[in-house]
Amino acid sequence: AACAAPGPESRTAQPSPVSVDQSGRVVRARADRNQDDSIGRGIQAALRQSDAVAFKTVSVLAWDNVVLLTGAVAKPEHRRRAAQVARDWSDVRLVHDDLVMAEDFASTAYLPDPVREQRIYAGLLGQNDVTGAYVVRVVNGVATLLGTARSADDVAKAMAFARDVGGIKWVVDHVDIR
Repeated sequence: AACAAPGPESRTAQPSPVSVDQSGRVVRARADRNQDDSIGRGIQAALRQSDAVAFKTVSVLAWDNVVLLTGAVAKPEHRRRAAQVARDWSDVRLVHDDLVMAEDFASTAYLPDPVREQRIYAGLLGQNDVTGAYVVRVVNGVATLLGTARSADDVAKAMAFARDVGGIKWVVDHVDIR
């Protein structure tokens, strides 16, 4: 039970309303994206301050007050602590704990892959038939999509695009459909 992955934790806070541009794409205000970045940096700093070695490869990404934890830790208590720090952060309404347990948790394999992330992100922006708004985290060949879409079909198209990027083993969907 100690190694079992905790499910997403939820609060009563509501997601922000969906806004679309003239072409029907989901858009988020710069202030909202800045708040997401602030949440991610704050949680990341709190984890590193708590135990820089244990959380060396833990990555934090936020979207609309939803937090994604990726990377690796060596002990179940580190995994629980990372999720708790994220849940306790102000304004966080949901935490996706995608951390893995690994003996070699400090391996660079568990660090984000910004080259593939940028390839996927830029490609999604260039797809006229993908109208959701997404952020992407790639760790160890696994691409995770976090964002907002207006339909499951849009998410499926985004996932198919991400899956076709070289070096991607599989794609995880943490997209809010509204």
